[in-house]
Amino acid sequence: MDREKITLTGSPETMLATLYARAVDSRAKRPILNDQEAARAVERIDYDFRWTGINAMTAAVVALRARQLDNWTKEFLGAHPDATVLHLACGLDTRVQRLDRSSTIRWIDVDYPEVLELRDRLLLRPSGDYRMIATSVTDEEWLTEVPADRPTAVVFEGLSMYLRNDQGKSLIQRLTARFPSGELLFDSYGSMGIRLQR
Repeated sequence: MDREKITLTGSPETMLATLYARAVDSRAKRPILNDQEAARAVERIDYDFRWTGINAMTAAVVALRARQLDNWTKEFLGAHPDATVLHLACGLDTRVQRLDRSSTIRWIDVDYPEVLELRDRLLLRPSGDYRMIATSVTDEEWLTEVPADRPTAVVFEGLSMYLRNDQGKSLIQRLTARFPSGELLFDSYGSMGIRLQR
């Protein structure tokens, strides 16, 4: 099996720590998320994951956060079976593979072009109405590519800490102006939490 050499740097590189944490959780005696797709992806990557500092405890925290966002997304899709899911800064997250979604759900993953290229090489492409938009979420033009004809769940995990206040505010204003109904599902960190994460 060919292994993928990673050349990402900066914030896109941090998605590897999250992926690795979910893989570590999948090997636990009682996994929280049991993300086998993440475990398979880690096996295919030529990368020194020791730099991440991920251990069983931090892997559990990452898995709990992912499970909560999965649950919120499932609740939204249960109430809106013809919804759009807009997954911002998706990285190598396998939420679209983890969730049992109907064929009527439109799913759109958004991230940098180099991230989506890696995603395409490492993860199985989901069936159904699935597409990707290759861009930075802070760019303003990409949102016009997303139809605004359905209730929309906008999911962003591990993104808010990388946005300046003005970027976060602008993004949320654009999203809420674009879609007539939906939910924003995300995690956030205060300045202390960001410092503790180094």
